[in-house]
Amino acid sequence: EDGTAVDLMPISRLPGTVARAGHLFHHKSETGEEYHKPVNPWGFANYFNDKVEVMTEFAKSFRDRGISLLEKAETEPLPDHVPLSEKSPRIVAIQLSKRARDIAYRGHGKKLRKPPAIVIASLALEMGSVESRLIDELIALARHMAGRLNSETYKGTRFRLFNPTYREDEFTDRWPEDIEAQKLYAADLRRFVAALHRLRNDALSPEQIKSELEQIFGESAAIYAVEEFLEKRRKEADAGKIAFGRHGRILTGAAAATSAATRARASTFEGGDTLPE
Repeated sequence: EDGTAVDLMPISRLPGTVARAGHLFHHKSETGEEYHKPVNPWGFANYFNDKVEVMTEFAKSFRDRGISLLEKAETEPLPDHVPLSEKSPRIVAIQLSKRARDIAYRGHGKKLRKPPAIVIASLALEMGSVESRLIDELIALARHMAGRLNSETYKGTRFRLFNPTYREDEFTDRWPEDIEAQKLYAADLRRFVAALHRLRNDALSPEQIKSELEQIFGESAAIYAVEEFLEKRRKEADAGKIAFGRHGRILTGAAAATSAATRARASTFEGGDTLPE
């Protein structure tokens, strides 16, 4: 529904080289652009899957929400599709980073070549250990990508990245076209990190959360996320795990327990009519 598509890439195998390397042929009739280049997507896919850490606890906690999200989408799965619930925070962070990239580039006002998904995935492999919380993993990934781009910009060189399984395959052969292109995406990543920090650290209302999410992931994703957030909070409130302060602030843990005890005292002769924030 949102225009997302799968690119199928026919290639001509290259004999006498690494497994499944081949020439990729490209033609764009609108501009007359055409070329071919050596690639090895199969090699990179295997390399990526071997390197990415899968976290059991993350998969367990994400399973119900991930499956629910997939059910909301009008999709036709590809053969051997890996369910979202079986993925690590790093893979989901890559997916969300691509979504944020798409939203950011829609707002630039003209037809610009976007950073390829393969570049985001490859940069993610350079990072250290996987963060257990998805938002922390997103922040770490965005910071790392911005840092790599800024490093090249400061040196006055164009950022380049190659397939670790087949050096002849350059991931950055079409993007960035120049230093200005990499500076543009680095600026997008800085804004992305700032928004994620607000979502993680600030006491935002549901409307503020929705506004932040709309700007970085789009309206439909924001509405779904806020609905999930409110439903989770409702269940926690019913179970006594959270409470709400005088100004609507969410209280958890010991603060929630204190709040509940204060309410109980207020209905007897022991308490007052106010709750601790």
